Amino acid sequence: MNIGVLFEIWRTKAFTILFLAGFLTSVARWFEVFLFSVIAWKLTGNSSIAALLIMLRLLGVAATGVTFSFAGAFVVRKKVVLGASLICSLCSLVVFVYSQTGSNINVFLLGLLSTLSGSLWSIDFSFRRPMLADALPEDLISAGVSLDVLSSHATRILGPLFGGIFLTYFDLNAGVFFLFLLYILSVFLVSTQKGDALTTNTNSYTQSLLKVIGQTRDNVNLLSVISLTFVFNIFALPFIALISLLLIEKFDPNELYIGVFTSLEGIGALLGGTAITVIAINRKLISFISFLAIILLSISLSASSNSIFMYLFSILIFGMATACYSALQSTIIYINSTPELRSSTFSLLTIAIGCGALGSLNIYLMSDFFTTEEISNIMAFEGLLVGLFFIIIALVRFPVPKFFEK
Repeated sequence: MNIGVLFEIWRTKAFTILFLAGFLTSVARWFEVFLFSVIAWKLTGNSSIAALLIMLRLLGVAATGVTFSFAGAFVVRKKVVLGASLICSLCSLVVFVYSQTGSNINVFLLGLLSTLSGSLWSIDFSFRRPMLADALPEDLISAGVSLDVLSSHATRILGPLFGGIFLTYFDLNAGVFFLFLLYILSVFLVSTQKGDALTTNTNSYTQSLLKVIGQTRDNVNLLSVISLTFVFNIFALPFIALISLLLIEKFDPNELYIGVFTSLEGIGALLGGTAITVIAINRKLISFISFLAIILLSISLSASSNSIFMYLFSILIFGMATACYSALQSTIIYINSTPELRSSTFSLLTIAIGCGALGSLNIYLMSDFFTTEEISNIMAFEGLLVGLFFIIIALVRFPVPKFFEK
């Protein structure tokens, strides 16, 4: 992709507005995860509570995905995205008011807000991203979606960075109010968009759900991506939480190096996201499968490495492959789903994403019996095994050349 293509994308006003709204929401989301983790730690002194909040957030993603996988074709997307951002801003305002009035913020409230926030992230993913792609000509969709994915990886660094700045130079109350402002600005941007027409749908909810399932079952791209998304989110995504633990267990660096080395995953994601934006990939499905394999192998390589340099190289590759995988995931779903069922198909995808909560549970159940290195290797092996199982199922239904089509 050259500079001219980027210029064409940014000239599209609707895309630019939705992109900026998504960027602000994503910064707010990671900022919120950081703040809630700090609040939970101050309340309990227990690091496992932060992990519990992440699990509740993912459960919210999955639950909302179930709802909108059949209801997505019956709603006006702009109103749904507006409503989600507005509720998120109200959630942050609740925390701010609690802290300002001296009321006790408890773990139950944080858990409730985390679950709700996860549900609203699911809505943003299911509706804003298809709207963003709809704003572009067909030949620019892949590059546009890749840019959106790249920005989401950048916010994984910016969110915690802003959190650290606010907690260092201001206080928790200022951080929560800043979170509220980010969400409100996103609401304003989405509200400037022209009305998003409701897709005509004369089917019942049950018929709509059956159509989404039927479309997925009969399309090798959709079936493969959604089934392998289960694999990634259960067996690969939770590894991000183990990166720093594995580093400490194997090499025992000081705190500064732990922070710097752990950030390599985010740097790798930025590099991978940039590469997938610039390089046009024609055979998307086989590339998607290949990137998932690279992700799982890099987990095993990092866990088995006795060299700090090999470990860091593996983490960098993990981040790069994850970004490429994510960009292809959204692009494949978009171009292979019908306009009528596009938001519903994205919602079906969020069910698979929300199953990352099972990955956290998987780590928790193994933690009393295995080291972090052993857990990482087991996860990678489980992922390769389950992924191979899903690919074999797809091969039974579809001829091999289908996997290599442009």
